Amino acid sequence: MKVFFALGAALFLFGCAPSQTLEELEAQAAITGDWSAVEKRERIMARRDARRPPSCPAGTMSYCESSIGQLRCACVDKSTMRAAIGQR
Repeated sequence: MKVFFALGAALFLFGCAPSQTLEELEAQAAITGDWSAVEKRERIMARRDARRPPSCPAGTMSYCESSIGQLRCACVDKSTMRAAIGQR
């Protein structure tokens, strides 16, 4: 029971830790000239966006394939997907 309480307290504390916005990091970098924190945040954001499947228009759905560590996603017509799944 103590372990769960300690884990919960740690997660609460780290989850509530203040973090700077990208704008704040850029403002600080403009003053100090050190842009490494901004570049790191932008790399993290780019990786997160690359993992996120595309937002598809109505009547389509996201279809993703994983190949050699890369995730490729595309919007596919729902009826085409149903027909492809039904043929198996």
